[in-house]
Amino acid sequence: MSDLSRMIRVLMQGLVDRAGGVEAAAALIGARLGTDVSKGSISKRNAGHLSWPFDEIVALEEAVGDPCVSRWRARNLPEVEEGQCLMLAVSEAYRETGEAFGAAAALASGNGCRVQAGKEVSEAVASVEKLAALIKGSGK
Repeated sequence: MSDLSRMIRVLMQGLVDRAGGVEAAAALIGARLGTDVSKGSISKRNAGHLSWPFDEIVALEEAVGDPCVSRWRARNLPEVEEGQCLMLAVSEAYRETGEAFGAAAALASGNGCRVQAGKEVSEAVASVEKLAALIKGSGK
């Protein structure tokens, strides 16, 4: 069994449990899809003997109110990964520029160290350049 199949099976077992068990899950999926769903098929899917069809995954996610499989799959989409990288770069640039401003203000008030302020400004410049490169590369 592939890692993908194993992860979907584990997530779906959780949804089946939250739905109230195999029989309740079969009824919820059947009601959503307008078809009969065998509780035996649900049991076989939970055991890993059958794959979960996409429409049944979505039906049970909607019935339980937790799109866990969809959310797990969406994490691997390039635009989601890109957004996460951008947010990390933004937070790093924000932190580094704050440290640089603080070090420069300390230097201006006579309480700082020129070497430390220079180091903090260099780190801030590097983090902002990294952010700029990510933005240019994202096409946004």
